[in-house]
Amino acid sequence: MAPRGSFLERFFDAFRANVGVKLVSLAIAIVLWSVVLGSRNVEVTKEIPLEVVTPADLVPANDIPSHIAFRLSGPKAFLRTILDRREDPIRVNLAGAKPGLVTYRFFSDNIRVPIGVKVLQIIPASIPIRIEMVKRRDVPVRVEIRGAPPEGYRLVKTEVKPEVVRIKGPESRVDGITELRTMPVDVSNLKQTLDREVAIDLSRHNVQLDGPLPRVLVEIEPISANFRIKNVDIRVLSPYKVRVEEKGVTVLVRADLKDLKLLDRSNVYAVVDLTGKPKGKYTVVPKVTLPGGVGLVKIIPDHVKVTLY
Repeated sequence: MAPRGSFLERFFDAFRANVGVKLVSLAIAIVLWSVVLGSRNVEVTKEIPLEVVTPADLVPANDIPSHIAFRLSGPKAFLRTILDRREDPIRVNLAGAKPGLVTYRFFSDNIRVPIGVKVLQIIPASIPIRIEMVKRRDVPVRVEIRGAPPEGYRLVKTEVKPEVVRIKGPESRVDGITELRTMPVDVSNLKQTLDREVAIDLSRHNVQLDGPLPRVLVEIEPISANFRIKNVDIRVLSPYKVRVEEKGVTVLVRADLKDLKLLDRSNVYAVVDLTGKPKGKYTVVPKVTLPGGVGLVKIIPDHVKVTLY
């Protein structure tokens, strides 16, 4: 084992090496630290996310802020670092709570600040949390329409499927809901039927959807034609030989000029589906296939006579 004196000698030798540089560095650090601490203090507000943890069968029933604001005072350089720093949420752990009212207070140690920075105010300093049992319930849904269809079109009907959705949330909130609305469906530029999923407006209710999103059907049809397509082919679906009395039909449509310019006649035809029908004579309504953006107004004639033989 090396003598104690030899260790001390090596320590002091290391300290004496480049002692001038070390003293200059120490002096600069002290000066910089003094300048920072001695600079004029400024005030800023830092917001930190809030997260409330409850058991699976309990949930907060009242509105709770998403962030807690801390008003800070200190050197500008320190505060800039704090503002740029990403903060972990403040977790309010109510895992062992029971239904009822709980008041949670916030303190200056909920935020990390360096020496020289003070916490002046916490907003809010405390929050009441009303804990309730989770409840599930089926509630009817209504389609919310925004705007009116473009000129030459009309809104035929709206449907939502399913007509009821299941929600879950605090018991008092769920009991207070008699009807829900979808998020607004804008029809101001809609020229053909819309069928898609739609979100439910739950922003005011503090509840959640407990299941898939419903689908909304918004049926739009043209009410006046601006273009006529003559001699549209009639295609009969049948395993038998067919004879059609009409050589073709005339289709009245409504569409924008740009869609009409792109219209391909080969994509426009009338279909008569007699699949599974026996031989004989039939008078049927043909169905016209049109490309997107082109709305059907009328078929002339609206019935065709077909013979299967």
